[in-house]
Amino acid sequence: MYPALNERLGGPDATETMSRAHEIERLAQRIATHLALADAAGALLPEQLDDLRASLYGLHTVLRLHFSQEEESYFSLSS
Repeated sequence: MYPALNERLGGPDATETMSRAHEIERLAQRIATHLALADAAGALLPEQLDDLRASLYGLHTVLRLHFSQEEESYFSLSS
C-alpha cells in the first residue's frame, strides 16, 4: 500500500511516519499484556520487569522519532 501512496503523494517522505504504526501497536500491545498479567496477579511479577521496561523504553523511543518526523513533514508542507 505504501508504494502506491508514495506515488500519489509525491515520494516516500509522505508515508514515512505511517510505516511505524505497526511497531507502535506491537509495543503498546506488549505493555497491555504485562498490565493484564499484573492485574490478574495483583502486582507486577519480577520476571516481567525487564521486558516491561524494555517495552516502555522502546515505545518512548519510537514515539519520539515518530513525532519528530511528523513535525518535520508538517513544517515542510507549510513552507
